Amino acid sequence: MKIIYITNNRMPSEKAHSFQVIKMCESFFNAGIKIELWVPKRFNAIKEDPFIYYNIRPVFKIIKIPVIDPIPLEIIFGHVANLIESLTFALSGYWRLRKNKECSVYSRDQFILWFLSFSKNRFIYEIHSFPGKPFFYDRIWKKADKIIAITAALKQKIVERGIDGGKILVAPDAVDLAAFDAVKTDKEELKMELGLPKEFLVGYVGRFKTLGMEKGIKNMIEVLPMLGSDIKMVFVGGEEQEIKEYKMLAGRLNVLPQCVFIGYQSYSKIIKYTKAMDAVVIPFPNKLHYAYYASPLKLFEYMASGRPIISSDLPALREVLNDKNALFFKPEDAAGLARAIKMIKSSQMLGYHLSRQALADVKEYTWDNRAKNILNFIQQ
Repeated sequence: MKIIYITNNRMPSEKAHSFQVIKMCESFFNAGIKIELWVPKRFNAIKEDPFIYYNIRPVFKIIKIPVIDPIPLEIIFGHVANLIESLTFALSGYWRLRKNKECSVYSRDQFILWFLSFSKNRFIYEIHSFPGKPFFYDRIWKKADKIIAITAALKQKIVERGIDGGKILVAPDAVDLAAFDAVKTDKEELKMELGLPKEFLVGYVGRFKTLGMEKGIKNMIEVLPMLGSDIKMVFVGGEEQEIKEYKMLAGRLNVLPQCVFIGYQSYSKIIKYTKAMDAVVIPFPNKLHYAYYASPLKLFEYMASGRPIISSDLPALREVLNDKNALFFKPEDAAGLARAIKMIKSSQMLGYHLSRQALADVKEYTWDNRAKNILNFIQQ
């Protein structure tokens, strides 16, 4: 069996999307599948080889497809820039895939799959959110050989559109356990190495916003006036403008000295920052995307870090987390989050038991396990 994984994404990029894609390609290869990754040939400020950037063995081909890329001029062209790039990538990819009918196509991108729905190519659609206008997707879902949904709620929504549930597999995201296990340095030494404060650190590690949506960092900052000065919050992974925005909020609340803001970091550094925390938070607000369709990489990375997790109580997160491996609070409830942080700080035993259970549970959620489950499903 040969799979062509086609994705309209810069490779490499600072986005979790790209990392997830390349890890899946590596794991498909590990499962004995011939795999090629097709990506657009776009302007990219990151010049490093993708395999080096992500610390992945170069065991499969990455083929870059020519596109018209006006996205660097998005400030002039607006959303039209993205539309032009997406459309030219879909048409270019579709034309090349017509010559590869013997291969299975795997993708997260609706544009290319909509074109493929008119061809004889066998394709698998991995879906990460439910669209606002699902009628455009109905054809893709019906024509797809198999569908991979990252949450049970996503599967249910697709079934409600009249799609056979038997061709939909729920496969949450995953983590590279070996990469986390390789960092043996203890928490206090990591704080020193990374130049972090010695106090009790509550961390958020990952992109600060998704599709322009707030991810709960504002709520975390609003909690600080309810906590003692011996507790600091560390936010890792933001863009410059986002950091400036949240610093201004912290300044207005007079809690800026209790905040540490750090920009985007490499994956190896992300692991160190996560393991340097005393507790880690998933502060997602109660919005449709986060509540039902999100399976964030940070969730599994937090579990693998061995640090106690404090999480918004949302159905999608509850598909993986439970009362034995995480401490929950009502979304957007600052007082509830403050109570959870104080509980973890005051009880080392509670934090220990939560983190040990999370470490045990996350062993199920490796990239190789995910790839094997998907391959077993699509080969049925």
